[in-house]
Amino acid sequence: MFAEHGYGEVSLRQLMAAAGVSTTAFYARFDSKEAVMAELTTRLFGALYTDAPRVLGQVRSLATGIDRGVDLLCDQFGERKALVRLILSEAGSSPVAVKARRDAYGLLAAFLASRFRAMAERGQLAARDPEALAWALVGALEIQIVRWAVWGEIELEALRAQLRAVARAVIRTTEDS
Repeated sequence: MFAEHGYGEVSLRQLMAAAGVSTTAFYARFDSKEAVMAELTTRLFGALYTDAPRVLGQVRSLATGIDRGVDLLCDQFGERKALVRLILSEAGSSPVAVKARRDAYGLLAAFLASRFRAMAERGQLAARDPEALAWALVGALEIQIVRWAVWGEIELEALRAQLRAVARAVIRTTEDS
């Protein structure tokens, strides 16, 4: 309902009717419409939290890490394009969903910063500020995902290629400085 009509346009009654649940059943699970949006946001990013350590845990090179990380994002988001679009374009209406998204981005940036810091300590990456690099990468990746999910400018395979190119460009720029 949110993806089809917009978060602000869907009433709580419409949401319950679409879900086929009673008011009692709804409130047994959620406190509000906002709680539903927050849950959707948390679920979208939760799958990444679960799969990232398995997928990226054994990575030994930056190039392989980029490829596997991009594949993970595209595999997780590809089947959920409407949800991704909703979260990127509508979740600003829900403070709880904004917090869930901010927390997800913070976890990703912290994960990347720790990897970049370790690589810098080993002399594999010339990153003066691994945290800034991590946040730059998160932001650069997000705009490509917006181009795919919100603006409809690119298809999933083009997104995959763009995410790889952007990650390499952001990191290469740092290595060159």
